[in-house]
Amino acid sequence: MSSALHEQPYLESWRWMSRQIRCAMDPDEPRLIEHYLAEGRYLACCTATSPWTIAETSFRLLLDTATDIALPWHWRSLCLDQAWRPLREMERLSLCNCRLQRWQRYTWQLATCELLPSIPLIELVQGFTDDQDSY
Repeated sequence: MSSALHEQPYLESWRWMSRQIRCAMDPDEPRLIEHYLAEGRYLACCTATSPWTIAETSFRLLLDTATDIALPWHWRSLCLDQAWRPLREMERLSLCNCRLQRWQRYTWQLATCELLPSIPLIELVQGFTDDQDSY
């Protein structure tokens, strides 16, 4: 079996989990983040997928999710709390100056990340209703 064929199901699973995390499809299931990170570790060590790409993509996903005010606060907080894990992996993989500079920039982003309050669900629903009335 070729490497790409072996890799594809895991890559698709990892991508699906990333969409679940980013959209907070199951915000009361914190184990999803651990499962996502574990699947990324598997891809990085057992397939041709770049470990740096996996770590960077995971970090960006968690930080972007954490700063999305349309998502539930507790989910955003959990994502922020876990963002250090792929960042630590990126530090280990920073073997050249360009990667080291990117890692430093990401470290600064995480260190200075300030979570704004989430938009209350009622405002999201009201905003949708108001938009519908204008058509």
